[in-house]
Amino acid sequence: MNGLTQYLNEMKAELQELYDNIEHELRATDNQELLDNGFTVVETLSSALNELDALITDVDQGVYDKPLADNDDDIDGTSEA
Repeated sequence: MNGLTQYLNEMKAELQELYDNIEHELRATDNQELLDNGFTVVETLSSALNELDALITDVDQGVYDKPLADNDDDIDGTSEA
């Protein structure tokens, strides 16, 4: 496992802990305003965790390993060939 993957997994663990803590607090409250706002946060964290999983998978599979110098397109989208 490379350093980037390790860092992303650590970030994911911290987000998962935050998600679990917020979800637990929401289940223990009857404050409707807190529930309304909290579930929005939980949904956002859930989405972030899913996206982070996808990113970790992409990094592990080498999706981002191609050096930038191998890209034949200029910034404006025209080819150098």
